[in-house]
Amino acid sequence: MTQRERLVKSLNHEEPDRIPIDLGGTVVSSICNRSYVDLMNYLKYDLEEDKIEIWNIVEQLPVLDSRLLDWVGVCGIPLMLNPFSNWTLEIKNKDKYWTYVDEWGAKLYMPKDGYYFDYKEFPMKESSWEAFKKMKWPDPTDPAIVRGLKEKAKYLYNNTKYAIFGTSLFGGGIFEHPARFHGMPEFLMLCAADPALADAMMEKMTELYLESTERFLNEVGEYIQVFIYWDDIASQDGPLINPTFYRQYIKPKHRRLCDLIKRKTKAKIFLHCCGDCYEFIGDIIETGFDILNPVQVSTKGLGNTAGLKREFGDDITFWGGVDTQKILPFGSVEEVKEETKRRIDDLAPGGGFVFSAVHNIQNLTPPENIVAMFETAKEY
Repeated sequence: MTQRERLVKSLNHEEPDRIPIDLGGTVVSSICNRSYVDLMNYLKYDLEEDKIEIWNIVEQLPVLDSRLLDWVGVCGIPLMLNPFSNWTLEIKNKDKYWTYVDEWGAKLYMPKDGYYFDYKEFPMKESSWEAFKKMKWPDPTDPAIVRGLKEKAKYLYNNTKYAIFGTSLFGGGIFEHPARFHGMPEFLMLCAADPALADAMMEKMTELYLESTERFLNEVGEYIQVFIYWDDIASQDGPLINPTFYRQYIKPKHRRLCDLIKRKTKAKIFLHCCGDCYEFIGDIIETGFDILNPVQVSTKGLGNTAGLKREFGDDITFWGGVDTQKILPFGSVEEVKEETKRRIDDLAPGGGFVFSAVHNIQNLTPPENIVAMFETAKEY
């Protein structure tokens, strides 16, 4: 079985010859650059650090070496939109920080001794209709963002063993991204104080993503196996927002996006939602999502993976499962192996499972723990 065949079988809730494994297939299932360098050195793969290409600037995710992909046996690789024609990444070197301005006009900072860029300055500075109307939006009809993608997708489909994970998002999700052009505290307060304005912001996001998604899938829909979408609606301790608000304002917009994707491609729809989203899983399935990631097992609602499988395993694929908050970075090799086996035992039977760490493997994670996780997953 090829990696692509293995993944498709599992997504169809059938047991493949072995579990599909993901590393680097999405911006939420990869490895941060410092840990990547440490891992490559540990595996004794020669690596020229100054030539590493970073494909996700915010979390500093590198393009992974093909030798690592082969060693892990990854099931898929990413396919994303190109940059907009009127935007170029310019990282500026300040005294204590690196900075850049993203496609939306938000300014991000990374300390010289830090590992990630953080959103600090926002183009929509006031919680008002006037400020919203003055916003300048990226243009999803820009031909540059899909130029050459059909040829690339066709080549990958015909000439590699990997599944192709496509996404048309150029920011966060419908609910998540307003916090990136207005600020998270401000947007969350707006949801309570002026839900009409918050809804208008999310409706604008929906319109942008529907447009970019249709254009993207017109080019590559026949070649991809998974469509990646992300929208964090939960925190470590439970919902970020009242479920009633979610069902009134966000769920219908998610459904419109899912309906479009299902009309344009046979690919399964992947929802990345951090935190304890247990309360929303029924809604997620009803909306049309086929896959839930990252299965944040360190939360109360998602820690019982055997229970999750019994309750929802017939209707959704679980993608993730190995704890990146405590076990992987701070546990012993044996604890990592036991964690890996436990999640496989709970989630793999009957298919509907893709193995990966919970979110990106963080910097300073011991390489011996990463190796133990993947070796156990391959052997168990």
